[in-house]
Amino acid sequence: MSVMAIVIACGKEEEIAPGTDAAFLPLDSGPILSHSLKTLEKASCIDSVVVVVGKDRVDSCIHVIKRFGCTKVRGVVVGGVNRLSSLRTVFSKIQTDPSVVVIHEASRPFLSIPVLTETVKCAKRYGCSIAAHRITDATKMAPKGMRVADTLDRNAVWAAQTPQAFKASVIKKIIDTKNKGVKVIDDESEFVSSSSDTHMVEAGYINIKIRTRADLEIAAALMNANLVGDNAGGRRSSMRDVPKAPSRSL
Repeated sequence: MSVMAIVIACGKEEEIAPGTDAAFLPLDSGPILSHSLKTLEKASCIDSVVVVVGKDRVDSCIHVIKRFGCTKVRGVVVGGVNRLSSLRTVFSKIQTDPSVVVIHEASRPFLSIPVLTETVKCAKRYGCSIAAHRITDATKMAPKGMRVADTLDRNAVWAAQTPQAFKASVIKKIIDTKNKGVKVIDDESEFVSSSSDTHMVEAGYINIKIRTRADLEIAAALMNANLVGDNAGGRRSSMRDVPKAPSRSL
């Protein structure tokens, strides 16, 4: 079964600064994007990688791929107006038919090989698998303003993360052109027919998403404290020989 990873690197994080591409902000030895790509390069469970970027970041992305020797990358795709359209674009260009597709946000630089491997394994078994972290704080529901409507059981609430992995039959439901006007926030929630079809993999609190300046500072502190290493694309990762620049198309 072939496994393809799609790295979403076109998200704008306005809380850091207007128009900021978080994936291309510097973090330790390279841009944030490079850390996920290095992990995917090392992971034996991943056969190929496609990176989705904004149209003004194609050349920057190719430079990162060359610099860090990411030989598994098969193409760089310009993303659409939302995640759903970006996924459709990827699948309209790929020349292979993967059995499992992994979707990962580049703004989560501390992707680990053990979590990635388990996510792929569970997707093969259950159809859909997502990295997640159990919320240990008391959690309140307040759909209207600041008034608490409900308190959720902390032992039953999880924060969804990426990677999220899908069998091909499941991902095809996501990219179906019949799904018009749907905003995909979480790849699995809208399209998996039953919650029992989704298996969660504990990814831990370190698998953070960089949305704000504070997140960026936390990520740098984790790097400096050596709390992330080879399995998370961290500072101990070694550079490889630089390959030829990949084609912009797949």
